[in-house]
Amino acid sequence: MTGFTRPVQLREGERIEGFRCGNEAVDRWAADHAADARKRGTAVVYVSFCGDAVAGFYTLSAHSVARSDVSGGWFKRNAPEQVPAVLLGMMGVDERYKGRGLGAQLLRDAILNALKIADLAGARALIVDPVDASAARFYGRFGFKELPGTHRMALKLS
Repeated sequence: MTGFTRPVQLREGERIEGFRCGNEAVDRWAADHAADARKRGTAVVYVSFCGDAVAGFYTLSAHSVARSDVSGGWFKRNAPEQVPAVLLGMMGVDERYKGRGLGAQLLRDAILNALKIADLAGARALIVDPVDASAARFYGRFGFKELPGTHRMALKLS
């Protein structure tokens, strides 16, 4: 990740200032909720810096998916009613740093962390909710598959 730091956990109360990825929902979440996510127990935020600026971030949360919400496939097979998973809830790269491979590096870090979580606590998949077709193609390049019957994508954690 030339020029970018390895992702580190955002400290409780630390803010993400001046971040703009171009997606209004992600930008608003980073500005309004990232600082308190861990305290509220909703997500752990991982940030990568370029100098003093947040170049990109992602969030991980404990999650479950109702087996009945998925219409078939590996995710549903032999699973409990609530299938344990890890949620990649928010992810963004600041517009100033797009096209430099940071998104792939953030996703790789998120996958490695999700694998650790699965090993420690059990989780069948890393779940994402792509915001648009471009995001879905991005996740697809890294092995994420559509969860049948949902708008979600999942990467098997095994």
